[in-house]
Amino acid sequence: MTATPQSNTEEVAELYDEFSEFHARICDSNLHVGYWPEGDETSSFQEATAHLSELMVRRLEPRTGQRVLDIGCGIGQPAFHLAEAAEADIVGITVSKRQIERATDRARELGLAGRVQFERADAMNLPYADRSFDAAWLFESLIHMPDKAKALREAARVLRPGARLAIADMFHEPGQDWSQIHPLVTATTLDAYAPMLEEAGFRVLDIEDVTPRILVPEQVRVSLRAQMLEHRDEWVRIAGEDVVKAMLDPELNTFYTPGLGYVLITAERR
Repeated sequence: MTATPQSNTEEVAELYDEFSEFHARICDSNLHVGYWPEGDETSSFQEATAHLSELMVRRLEPRTGQRVLDIGCGIGQPAFHLAEAAEADIVGITVSKRQIERATDRARELGLAGRVQFERADAMNLPYADRSFDAAWLFESLIHMPDKAKALREAARVLRPGARLAIADMFHEPGQDWSQIHPLVTATTLDAYAPMLEEAGFRVLDIEDVTPRILVPEQVRVSLRAQMLEHRDEWVRIAGEDVVKAMLDPELNTFYTPGLGYVLITAERR
């Protein structure tokens, strides 16, 4: 009998209370990887993260008047990108109180507080009624959820039939479990997503392995590595020595360890 994964809500909250402020200070407000289209070697990290947000918006296909749930909203930048794309009402959730405070302040500054709100909630126990949202995404947040099947069931529960779900997530190759490096990461294999989604109540529309597109171009990597070296002690305190060593390894063509992949998924609530 398989043991039920233990909750790591408080540990993840503590990590992102620290990491979000640090990341926003030295890099940008998108707490996710970048996407460089084939042939693009010049886009900055900030431009590449914005490009990935655009791809997620296209997968979600938001429409005016919809109620959208951002599960694992970070400090709000993807939600603001989504709000620019459609006149939808967006609820962003995170377990980090500091992320909520920062995202809420930014929403007010942007004049979006009426349409974009942020709340503290656990994705594996959503405090919302059945069928109360028209769309949702898990934007690089599922990787922190030890019980991914439960998180997907909860997403299905609060979505109306026919609602879109977009996912951006990290996965590991068989035999190369990246979660062994950091205790708050629980990656799965690429072929595990489809059955999990189907069992949760979704119809899978598209699964795309975009690993080659998140590899950081050399000139961008040089700049990011210099930033990391400048703030190395802070990175180690937040992410751990092994993760930082891997990210700084000059032999790697990405800031992630070998065997780590990245996937974009579109599904529809049955």
